[in-house]
Amino acid sequence: MLAGLKQKAQDLWSKRPGLLRGRNLFFVLGGLVVLLIGWNMFTGGEDEDPYRTAQVDTGAITRVVSATGTLQPLVSANVGSTVSGPVIEVLVDFNSQVRAGQVLARLDPTPFQQRIVQAQAQLAQAQAQAAVANSDYQRYVLLQQRGFASEQLMLQQRAARDTARASVAQAQAQVATARTDLDRSVIRSPIAGVVVDRQVNVGQPVASSLQAATLFVIAQDLSRLQANITVDEADIGEVNEGQSVRFTVDAFPDREFEGRVSQVRQQGVAESGVVSYTVVVEADNPGRQLLPGMTANAEIVLEQRENVLRIPNTALRFRPADEQLVARGQELMSGERRGRAGEAQAQTGGERQAGQRGQRGQDGGQASRGVGQLAETLELTEAQRARATEIFQTAFAAMPRGEGGGNRRAAMRQVRDQVIRELEPTFTPRQRELLAQLRAGAGPRREVRQQAVVWVLRANRPEPVLVEIGVADNSNTLVHSGLQEGDAVIIGGGPRAEAQSASPFGGGGGRGGGAPGGARIRGT
Repeated sequence: MLAGLKQKAQDLWSKRPGLLRGRNLFFVLGGLVVLLIGWNMFTGGEDEDPYRTAQVDTGAITRVVSATGTLQPLVSANVGSTVSGPVIEVLVDFNSQVRAGQVLARLDPTPFQQRIVQAQAQLAQAQAQAAVANSDYQRYVLLQQRGFASEQLMLQQRAARDTARASVAQAQAQVATARTDLDRSVIRSPIAGVVVDRQVNVGQPVASSLQAATLFVIAQDLSRLQANITVDEADIGEVNEGQSVRFTVDAFPDREFEGRVSQVRQQGVAESGVVSYTVVVEADNPGRQLLPGMTANAEIVLEQRENVLRIPNTALRFRPADEQLVARGQELMSGERRGRAGEAQAQTGGERQAGQRGQRGQDGGQASRGVGQLAETLELTEAQRARATEIFQTAFAAMPRGEGGGNRRAAMRQVRDQVIRELEPTFTPRQRELLAQLRAGAGPRREVRQQAVVWVLRANRPEPVLVEIGVADNSNTLVHSGLQEGDAVIIGGGPRAEAQSASPFGGGGGRGGGAPGGARIRGT
């Protein structure tokens, strides 16, 4: 259609000597206006603000680790049978509420009752033999008293009596064993809970072996469940006990459940060259809507910051198509790097001068840094901080001059340990908890700050701004400096890199959006 319009315009232009007379001039101008309007409709026209922007705002940033796992009861018992026999009665079914000691099923008791009768008969026989042996022994005792029985004969009679008594004890044990087997033919619940699995029916034979077959699975309490989720080795280093966990299940995709990390298992599992670790999460089960076996799509909350200045992540990925604007942003970033390098050089030169002036100034700086790091880690009060500063300064004043770097670092650690020992009696419960984390190597991590360039729309023109950013989540990034709330950062749009002629008689073109990744998106 554009080609047709162009051809008509060229035909009209070729006939301009005859057309530009009287009424023909009016029709020619009207046709040109129609052509221009049609051209603007198909090429997008001129947009006063082609950039898409988002305002810098304050809100929450939550850094999470995503993982999946399976819901399981906190405590479950596999109920089996240690004796063999056919099942004659099953008294519970799936989802049955049971109490500890309740009968779940019964095996045929006939063979066990017969064994009891047989064991009792053997016991009676052993008792009779023991009575005869004891009577003989008593008779030989009288003969020995009268001098008619030797000592060797008495030893034999005594051994016969003891053997008979042992046979009685053995027969009694067999009777007890038979009665125990009879009791075990009645399958009872070891705990109170809910039957979540039943694998036996009436008439089914049960064969005991080295490993008892599972007949029932009983979950102790379904008001709380645990999820064994799998975390990749790249993320496991930041997962600790007590962290908050949010998860959803496919059965309730619109509901979010909450739990906490109760255990981080240290044994890794390698599968297809990927090492992962199991993290146990405990969660409440309101209304017992969550069921064992459901898949939990979990997010472990590693860090959460409230009411912080933030920008969309798309603002950090945006780059304008104009080469000159890109060069300005690169110059801004390079200037910051040169400034930081100059500061480092100045600091190095200052340290050398301080070394020439003496060790006292350096010791004071190290003491100040040591106190600052310790105060930040343990959240020291003003009084505790003052005492720590005094201890650091005294220790550095007594330290021999001219020690090497390794010796000074060791001395620094000793001074820090001394400060902790002296201040520990005054620590609050919160400070003791932080100290335990510090000693365990799980203290709070220092936030890594980075420099970046974002583009802010000012007077309908993009301006590069150097910002300092911190933690980020899937949507936003924390901003420490460089921007203010309400600033309009560019997240997409803008003119194309090569703007073509806007004339309807040229090669076509116009303006469009220049979004990251080469996408052409019009401004909104």
